[in-house]
Amino acid sequence: MRGAIAAGADSTAEAGAEILRSGGNAVDAAVAACFAVAAGEPTLTSLAGAGALLFRAGDSGAVTICDFFANAPGLGPNRPARLDFSGIELDFGPARQVFHVGAGSAAVPGVIPGLCTAHERWGRLPLEQVVAPACRVLREGVVLDTWQGRAVKLLEEILLLTDAGRAQFAPEGHLVGAGDRYRLPALADTLEQLAAGWRDYYDDVIGGRIVAQFGPEAGGLLSAEDLAAFRVEFRSPLRGDYRGCALHMNPPPAAGGQMIGLMLALLDGTPSLGPHGGREALHTLCRAMRVADEARASGDGAFDVGRLERWVERFRALEGRPLAAAPPASPGPGSTTHVSVIDGEGNAAAVTFSYGEGNGVIIDGTGIMMNNLMGEEDLFPGGFHSWPAGARLSTMMSPTLLVTPEGDVTVLGTGGSNRIRTAMTQVISNLVDHDLPVGEAVTAPRVHFEGGVLNAEVFDAGPRRGVLEGLGANELIVFDEPNLFFGGVHLVRRRADGTLEGAGDPRRGGTCRVV
Repeated sequence: MRGAIAAGADSTAEAGAEILRSGGNAVDAAVAACFAVAAGEPTLTSLAGAGALLFRAGDSGAVTICDFFANAPGLGPNRPARLDFSGIELDFGPARQVFHVGAGSAAVPGVIPGLCTAHERWGRLPLEQVVAPACRVLREGVVLDTWQGRAVKLLEEILLLTDAGRAQFAPEGHLVGAGDRYRLPALADTLEQLAAGWRDYYDDVIGGRIVAQFGPEAGGLLSAEDLAAFRVEFRSPLRGDYRGCALHMNPPPAAGGQMIGLMLALLDGTPSLGPHGGREALHTLCRAMRVADEARASGDGAFDVGRLERWVERFRALEGRPLAAAPPASPGPGSTTHVSVIDGEGNAAAVTFSYGEGNGVIIDGTGIMMNNLMGEEDLFPGGFHSWPAGARLSTMMSPTLLVTPEGDVTVLGTGGSNRIRTAMTQVISNLVDHDLPVGEAVTAPRVHFEGGVLNAEVFDAGPRRGVLEGLGANELIVFDEPNLFFGGVHLVRRRADGTLEGAGDPRRGGTCRVV
């Protein structure tokens, strides 16, 4: 077998699978799939977003994190006369939430430099060959499925904010939806230009347009100085151990790896969680979620071994007590996607990237919508635009590697805003504590406890409502079927004997290819 890939759409996964069949390695396939995301997952992220890539070398087992998350803008000498930063209220059915868009919501993007730099360092095939599957599917188009149709409708007001957005998402005068063929030939042209020499094209052409459309004259903060200062950073992963399995996670300044690591460290001190979906397992998981949130709010280095005992004591003190906590947070939908790949040589790549919800403005002539990461409330607990100019923003994203004592290697990740940390913790626990097959580990019902509110999926063999009510949360919100709220964990595994398997999360249109 040449490899396995799990991603959020058939067209995304097939782009990576095609590269694996052509002799590409895990990074080639992951980068190819990421470039194809705009065809089958047009609302989940863009090439003007930000993210992180985890790479494991099959020959040595060495793990590196390629960090291309966004920087806060504002290094330039000028400021806008009026910041273009406004709220749009989106309808989530039982609730509505305000998101911020406009030129002033754009952070310094990192996806194109990140993917291309990672490919230069670890890829095998030429970039022209790697982008070819994406270019083809962008020109031919993809028939949007039901899930993508819902996502497009949810973000309608942002997608149709500008003339360019309307031309892209309503080319025949109405919003594209399930059953419609979505094409984006402008992005195919952009990718071919990038493949011919990405640094010059990005710096001279795309960069110039970004400054013109999102700089001070347009009401934004982005400048040539911000783009020049951006660096793709290669970092050592945050390492942990869970019941004898080695963990490699996204390190600081990202927050996600620390929070996942802390929750798993708390669970690791519990000899047994009891039956999957039972009261003991659910209460233990939710206690870990609560303590991790408290650690984050405290500003503590949550996974610093020297401070861990404090949170272990707090975790133990909550045993048997009701879950009730502070007033609820206001989580966003998390327009983020993930790609996981392992090739036949044992190389592994996992990429998570996002553009917030998009800021409604498309970079001229490229087909790429700019991010609104400066308008993401979860990234700015101290208030919007409170991050120092030029500093790397923190993120909950955490592409993760799990290696068992037997030598099984699993790479996984998810979108889902502040549900990333809880979705990842539960899937890892499903694999390790409950020994669930990969498909069941991904599709099993999930919970998310934050700010006193317990969100829970109740379906199939999931927890009973009575059990959930008995946990003592301030509020219980029940989902009767799998829901995108709980993320979309896409994972692949290479067994010690070389067998490959994987699973895409149906909550976000996930699929898996083994080739």
